[in-house]
Amino acid sequence: MHGSQFRHVVGMLDNAEWIIPKETKGVLTPADWLFLTLGIYFHDVGLLVSRNEYEVRYQSAEYNRFLAEPIIPSSKYSEYLARLEQLSKEDADRIQYQDFVRANHGNRVQAWIEGVPLDDNEASKEVRQQISSLFSHVDATTRRDLALVCASHTRDDLSDTGKYKISQPYGSTRKEEVNLQYVAVVLRAADLLQITKRRAPLVLYQIVSPKDPISQLEWQKQGAVRSVRPKPGIDRDGNVSEAVASATVEVHARFERPDGFFGLTDYLLYAEQELQLCHAAIIKSERLLENPPKFPWRFIDSSGVEANGFLTQSFGFSLDQEKILELLTGHTLYNDTSVVIRELTQNALDAVRLQRFLDQKNNPLSTTAGHIKIAWRSKERMLMIIDNGTGMSQEVIEKHFLKVGSSRYQDEHFKEKYPEFSSISRFGIGALSVFMVSDDVEITTCSPDDPEARIISLRSVHGKYLIKLLNKVADREQIGVFPHGTSVRLNLRPTAEIGDVLKIAKMWLMFPQTRVTVHIDDEPPQDIGFCSPRDAIEGYLNGPAGRRRYDNKIEVREMEEDGVTLAFAVSKNEIFKEWSLFQIPQHRYAIDDEQEAPPTGIFIEGVGVEFSTPGFSAVNVLAIANAVGPAAPKTNVARSALEDTPEQRRMLATIYRLYSKHISNEIDRLATEEGYSLSRAVGEAPFIASLLLAQTNSLSRPSLLSKAISQTPLIIVEDGSGRRKISYEDLRALGEFWTVESPLSRSIETFVREAPSDITASSIIKTLGNSASTYPPGCTMCTFSSSSYVDAMVRADFEISEVSASESLRRINLKWSLKGERPRWIRSEDYWKRSAQSDRRLSSVLDWMHERGSRGATQQINLPTEKAPMAGLENVGGFASNGEVYIKVGEPIVEFFKDIVYGKDGVAKERCVASHLVLLQFAIGGGYDWAEFSKESLVRTEEYGIYEFLEPYISIDKFISALNRSNSRLFNPYAWDRRGKGL
Repeated sequence: MHGSQFRHVVGMLDNAEWIIPKETKGVLTPADWLFLTLGIYFHDVGLLVSRNEYEVRYQSAEYNRFLAEPIIPSSKYSEYLARLEQLSKEDADRIQYQDFVRANHGNRVQAWIEGVPLDDNEASKEVRQQISSLFSHVDATTRRDLALVCASHTRDDLSDTGKYKISQPYGSTRKEEVNLQYVAVVLRAADLLQITKRRAPLVLYQIVSPKDPISQLEWQKQGAVRSVRPKPGIDRDGNVSEAVASATVEVHARFERPDGFFGLTDYLLYAEQELQLCHAAIIKSERLLENPPKFPWRFIDSSGVEANGFLTQSFGFSLDQEKILELLTGHTLYNDTSVVIRELTQNALDAVRLQRFLDQKNNPLSTTAGHIKIAWRSKERMLMIIDNGTGMSQEVIEKHFLKVGSSRYQDEHFKEKYPEFSSISRFGIGALSVFMVSDDVEITTCSPDDPEARIISLRSVHGKYLIKLLNKVADREQIGVFPHGTSVRLNLRPTAEIGDVLKIAKMWLMFPQTRVTVHIDDEPPQDIGFCSPRDAIEGYLNGPAGRRRYDNKIEVREMEEDGVTLAFAVSKNEIFKEWSLFQIPQHRYAIDDEQEAPPTGIFIEGVGVEFSTPGFSAVNVLAIANAVGPAAPKTNVARSALEDTPEQRRMLATIYRLYSKHISNEIDRLATEEGYSLSRAVGEAPFIASLLLAQTNSLSRPSLLSKAISQTPLIIVEDGSGRRKISYEDLRALGEFWTVESPLSRSIETFVREAPSDITASSIIKTLGNSASTYPPGCTMCTFSSSSYVDAMVRADFEISEVSASESLRRINLKWSLKGERPRWIRSEDYWKRSAQSDRRLSSVLDWMHERGSRGATQQINLPTEKAPMAGLENVGGFASNGEVYIKVGEPIVEFFKDIVYGKDGVAKERCVASHLVLLQFAIGGGYDWAEFSKESLVRTEEYGIYEFLEPYISIDKFISALNRSNSRLFNPYAWDRRGKGL
């Protein structure tokens, strides 16, 4: 046996001496000791590789399977291969075969002891024959079980007492019995803990960093472990006592370089988990034995592991449990490696802003110039973020930086001390993002609050971290950020992709409020960021991309309210003279990676969160919003979206108000600067607001936009005092209004709109001397049906309460009043919507027959539920108004529907009413004389198949009877309009 391997055996035997408690040594049989000794001696024999085996390795089916089907996850395996590429081919080939042998040496030794060939084209035949010959005189059962024990240290099945029998006899006496499970557990623990500087455990290569073969070589160079020993037991008074059993192993080591420190501490975390599994396996088996052996070891104390030149105390990330649960519940963390730049630079921004805040607080005349540098060295794959902010003191490092979920700026003491300061950072988890791309992070920080600067070395989010002190005088050049600041250096993993650093920095850091420069290799540094949202949009429009894509006249408007600054592009319609919100042409938005995308999005304290148009989930209007101050909305944990909070809703309400304010401003400008009449100026509002009102499907909060629009003067009304513009909220405050429909009123409204000065419809009628055509008393809405969006709001709150028609005047006056508890009308649209929600199949049928039955002209049907004043409708069955049909009170078809509505309940009523309304619309849209309508009217049409589907929901005979007795003639003030040309 090789000298180092024999030292390993001796070391394991020494470990077994203290791993097995004194009281258990008396329980073990001579056969137990024999199996344990042989297991220690032979367990690593599978690592033997002959020169011939290595030379013909590619002829081995097992090795080829190992290469084709990696035993580590694909993401780690690609990292592993990338690391191998950094080595010479000779070293890479050797390490790769070593890893194969290490992964399979348990199977190898088991097969060799049992004398079974491996699937390696007999490459290991020579070794197998030598090992097998040693056991040629051992019986098959003993040979099998010893082979199992030797292989057990590479497997995770020690709790399986069906395999590792706790009382396996090899003779007739108690002395010839073996507890295979206990022997395997002690073997496993002795191997795990044999990590002194004489030998590094082979499992280290698989567990500590299986994707980093370079670290394997580094471990071999540093044999720094001095001692692994049981930690003395501690009694209740905190005193060392031999009477108290210890469950802890303590490790002492000192490394000259941090790489070895991180390798060992990571390994010890793994070893502790394995000890706990061993302990659990033995505890589980205790009930099956009369005098069971003990295995107390569960913990490893690594406080004695040090690194030269660093603080003797080692540090690690801890969790602020209360906050981390709140943060991670219902959220997804980072899934985009580009956020590393965002997280590090926003931490730098907070530090720079806080430093400026402190300087100005101490000296109001201070002109502190903050600066953040983002540097990328592509050849070294090194990213650096350097700032001259406050730096981190030891207290900040321990309480916040190394405490996941604890942000310095959200600390109650900090907020009490600096209530005016508003930070970007909120969650205290940004530092975790670095491990997405790097296993080698070094942070240099200098704080005026500490006498020394510090270097923090990090390798893994799960491991320990080292802090080295730097003298602010002697080590000033090494500090680099004196007198205050922080430098973060990341060496990216070979397979990590971070993207275009300059482009990413520009995307995230739009309004940094401090100087930010990006340094790419040896290229000149580039300043990034803008002073305001207006500057960002103008910079884009005036830049190469904007000039190349847009040739129409575009300007930028910027407004500010309640800590929200909104800038948006507007384009001028040269014919109608209005400035409307500018829509980004979708064919121009679909650009390749080399082109600059239009800047859109919501930024919090200048850092990007969402990149759609503010207030929308899609990109349509060229607009940017930036929210600052304590009232700015909060982001989710990953900063990929805004949380649904009162602050977010207030910000969206502000954004929609600012959009709406542009509409109001344009109405006023058209009336004052362009000479438009008030009616014409207000009439342009739906076109100015078309992008807002037409994109309802992508609105972030439709109800908030509706509220903002309801406060915008989009309505013209006329009463005895004249004509004026009002908002929808003003209209609701009135409680009721009139609309007038007639060819004459339509012509008058056109004249009023086009008149060079503001006049009223009443004044024109008075001039005509037609007193009968005077508008009804009270307030008349003159812009009804000019905007479908406003019409929908009106119909949601108002309904017709009085009707006055005149066939001689070809006119109908409708009085609209706010809805009460009981609606005045049964509306077909309401029933179709509700039935669609309860029956998807019925919904599709209703939609199809609704469209077919209306012959291409969709009409809403309204049936009165109570008597209402209706003058001038004596000879008709109802009237048509603004594309809707209203049936008169008292018609038999109305009574038929009222019996259904007030005679049935629940879903059955909804389906029944909806289905009959479809038939009624078919009768109206088909132009039938209701007196002659019959079931055969349906049979003769292609809709009969749909009728058959609706048949279970309808009473066809009663429906036709009621329809036949109803008047099908409808009053329509525009029925006298001729279509086409005369002779």
